[in-house]
Amino acid sequence: MNISTKTEYAVRALTELAINPADKPLSINDICKHQNLPPKYVEQIFRKLKHSGLVNSIHGPKGGYLLAKEINDISLRDIMEAVDENYVTPFCNGDPEQHVHCIGLPCGFKNLWDEIKGNLENYFDSIRLDQIVDKL
Repeated sequence: MNISTKTEYAVRALTELAINPADKPLSINDICKHQNLPPKYVEQIFRKLKHSGLVNSIHGPKGGYLLAKEINDISLRDIMEAVDENYVTPFCNGDPEQHVHCIGLPCGFKNLWDEIKGNLENYFDSIRLDQIVDKL
């Protein structure tokens, strides 16, 4: 399994917000400077994070972004779902073009892949932003 660049950058950016004082917004430029991230790409990620309710934006010269929730209320799964629509996808994912590789329809492995996906989602849900920050 690969963690996408979107997820990696989102986690890095959110940890930067998490270690920052809760009442002091950070600009994308400041976040990117501290984390060595590309600002244009991070802007796209922050639109998704804001849409998902994980961050709030503050407008104006001293504006920027703040976490919209407590750090122990944000899971890795929340972050992954916000920025990466295919964060846990089995090989075929019901794609008819992949059926050429199947041993039959319905796929005999579907239940296994669904179980693994469920276990991964539960695991990602158990990891909280505060735990990630504690490991830094």
